Amino acid sequence: MAGKRDRTERLGQLLVVAASAAQTLASERLEPLGLSPRAWGVLSTLVESGPLTQIELATATATDRTAMVYLLDELEDQGLVERVPNPDDRRSYLIHLTTHGKQTQRNTAAELAQQADTLLKPLDPAERRQLISLLTRIADHWDELSTGDAARPGTRPAQALEALQNLTTATEHADTPTRARMRRARPR
Repeated sequence: MAGKRDRTERLGQLLVVAASAAQTLASERLEPLGLSPRAWGVLSTLVESGPLTQIELATATATDRTAMVYLLDELEDQGLVERVPNPDDRRSYLIHLTTHGKQTQRNTAAELAQQADTLLKPLDPAERRQLISLLTRIADHWDELSTGDAARPGTRPAQALEALQNLTTATEHADTPTRARMRRARPR
């Protein structure tokens, strides 16, 4: 097994290792609560952005639209979200967090913050902020490359990288660039 000095400098491999660690730590906290990483992503996105249409939510969480239907059905069955008719478009529904959903998201965020501390222990607070800032810039750049004519079917962020972002953002309570990006991306 490679020691710290033998660690590769290949970016992709390092991201996969970090993302895998984040996925494992997130799953350890989410599974006992009956949540998947994708379900957690939906709850957090709704807290950050407010009510969204199903399509907006699928786009914001990089989830296939069909998979989002099933995920929302599960979350609705658990009493965490509700579909409310969209006053701006009678053909769609806005997805709202229920009171139970808001409480579950708050409790889960606290649980994941502990896991984030485990993952990011080698970094001081300034390095943590820098890591989040750099990953956000990369994600924003990828979003730009993946939209419009450059979009290709199947080009979605890996679930594991999403879990890393969820773990790192769970410790942030201020208005982060990710939240600002979500507000910019939301159609008016």
